[in-house]
Amino acid sequence: MAQQKLDRKDFQIAVKTGTTANLAKFKKEAVKGELYFATDSPFNLYIALTTAGASDSTVKSVALT
Repeated sequence: MAQQKLDRKDFQIAVKTGTTANLAKFKKEAVKGELYFATDSPFNLYIALTTAGASDSTVKSVALT
């Protein structure tokens, strides 16, 4: 029954975009699992590993080539 409810939902992955210079702002408000795509050169995708709270979130960078 629960699976049927999920099948009817429309899911979408949200990715924030910006430049590498705005990465510090992303770290201050990121939630675990959130994505940030830096559009300046080189292209990097950042993934928040922790949720921001008393300190900034930890992010992992993935270089897209």
